[in-house]
Amino acid sequence: MTTARILGETYIVDGTLADTSGFIPDMSADIYYEVVRLIDRKFLFLNDHLERLEHSLAGSGIVSPGKKVIRENLKLLLLNNSFTGGNVRICIQRKHTDKFHLLCYFIPYFYPETCSYLSGVQLMTFPHVRPNPKIKKWDDQFRNSVNQFIRDTGIYEAVLLNDQKEITEGSRSNIFFIDQHSQLVSAPEDEILHGITRKYVMEICHHAQIQIIHQPIPLYELSRFQSCFITGTSPKVLPVWQLNGIEFQANHPLLKRIMEQFEQVIRDHLEDLLQ
Repeated sequence: MTTARILGETYIVDGTLADTSGFIPDMSADIYYEVVRLIDRKFLFLNDHLERLEHSLAGSGIVSPGKKVIRENLKLLLLNNSFTGGNVRICIQRKHTDKFHLLCYFIPYFYPETCSYLSGVQLMTFPHVRPNPKIKKWDDQFRNSVNQFIRDTGIYEAVLLNDQKEITEGSRSNIFFIDQHSQLVSAPEDEILHGITRKYVMEICHHAQIQIIHQPIPLYELSRFQSCFITGTSPKVLPVWQLNGIEFQANHPLLKRIMEQFEQVIRDHLEDLLQ
C-alpha cells in the first residue's frame, strides 16, 4: 500500500478544512486524480486538468462534483496555506458504490534543476502496459514498483515499454523524439495518457508547422533519433541526454525552440482563483 505525506497546514475534504498533522492519504483506495501545478499562487492549465478528470470519471459510476465545486475547494486550500508554488493533488475517492470523497492537498514535488534543462536527464525503460492509458486512475502496485525502480537506478524517470518492446510514455510523463528531418515522433494516441503539457507542445508544433508522427517506437530504433524530451506537470519540457545508454542532443535547435515557446504558453494559462 502506498502512503504519502502531504504538505501544508490544512487539506480540504468535501469542502471542509482538516488538519494535515497525522493525515496520510491511503493511495491504495479507488482513486481518480489530477496533479495541478501552482505558480505564484495561480493554477496552471486548471481547466484542462478538470476536463480530463471528468473524462476519467465517465463510466466509473462516480458523478463528477463539477468544476465549480472543485475550484471552490482549491480556493479554500490556497486561503488556508501559505504556499506560492508547488503541486496540488485533486482526488476523487470512492466511498460507497456511487458515493465519493473530494480531497485537495499539497504534495511533495521534485522540479528539475536549471542545469537539467541545459544538459538533459537520464532515463531507462520499464516493462509495463497500462490497462487504460487514457484514464488517470491511481495504480498502487505499479506506482510502488516503478518508484522503487527509479530509486534503485538513480534515473530521473522510467519510460514504459510494452509487450512488443516499443516505447509508449513515461511513468508520469509523455515522451517525444526528434528525427533527422526535424519531425517529432510519439507513440500512437491510443497507447498513452493525453498529457496536458503534451497537448500544448503539440499546439506549438501545429502553429509552427512542425510535423508530428504518431507511430510505434521500437526499442531497437532509438539510435536513429537525434533528440528526445519528456513533458509533464513537474518537468514541463525537459531534454533527455540518455535513454538505456543511448545518447541524444539536449541542445537540439528545435527542442530549444519548443522549450522557449512553452514558457510563453505557461504565462498565458495561469488561473487566479483568489481574484
